[in-house]
Amino acid sequence: MSKQNEEHEIAGDVQICPRCSAREVRKSILHSRDSFLHKLAYRPYRCRACHLRYWEVSPLKVVVYTVLVGPILVLSILWLLTADRFTAETSAEAKQISTDNIEPVKEDGATELQMGLRYVIGDGVVKSPKEAASWFEKAANHGSAEGQYRFGLALQEGRGVLQDYKASFHWLEQAAQQGHPQAQYSYGQLYRAGIGVDVDRARAYLWFNLAAAQGVGEAASARDSLVWQLEPNQVNAMQAEARRLSQAISAKPSENTK
Repeated sequence: MSKQNEEHEIAGDVQICPRCSAREVRKSILHSRDSFLHKLAYRPYRCRACHLRYWEVSPLKVVVYTVLVGPILVLSILWLLTADRFTAETSAEAKQISTDNIEPVKEDGATELQMGLRYVIGDGVVKSPKEAASWFEKAANHGSAEGQYRFGLALQEGRGVLQDYKASFHWLEQAAQQGHPQAQYSYGQLYRAGIGVDVDRARAYLWFNLAAAQGVGEAASARDSLVWQLEPNQVNAMQAEARRLSQAISAKPSENTK
């Protein structure tokens, strides 16, 4: 009985079984386990001789689905293109509105640093690495160690500003000499890798040592990896220089939080 339910009348078109070449082929019904693609564009057949169930392309189905699905696909593509343009225009407009709504900023390092951080995270403004770098530069020029550090990193990575290793070295040096821990570590990395300056492992050891003393874990590991690459007299000299710099930094006002 199930066999009779599965198979229909002999196909109107002549079908030959691809396995046994018999002509006793009937149309078969669709099963729930059949794939979507087969259901969409193929027609099932079953051979009465060897019981093979196979598929043939159904021209009628192909034409019907092309006529129905084609326009829908075209409209979907047009909608996506229009949506992208609308999103881009909206973003540009939102950026303009955000910029217009920003109140005049007091020209000091702390305020300019906060503006830069707002552009980094999108706090009340549209995220913009370029605007962030611009504000960090202003803060750096007004003596903010954090601003000098962040502007130095932006220059090193080319994020929102043209990549410039020499300028990055300068600003990280300014922040490091103010006692900024992360700046001291990054400054040491420049010496170790020779970025913006000639390779100098002794100076790298010096700045890693200063950063490690302020709790930068990566700096301690970097310092310890270099100590075996230096002569004992170099280590002694850099440790003495680190003590001198640490005392000098502690003796002057810090701009780390500005």
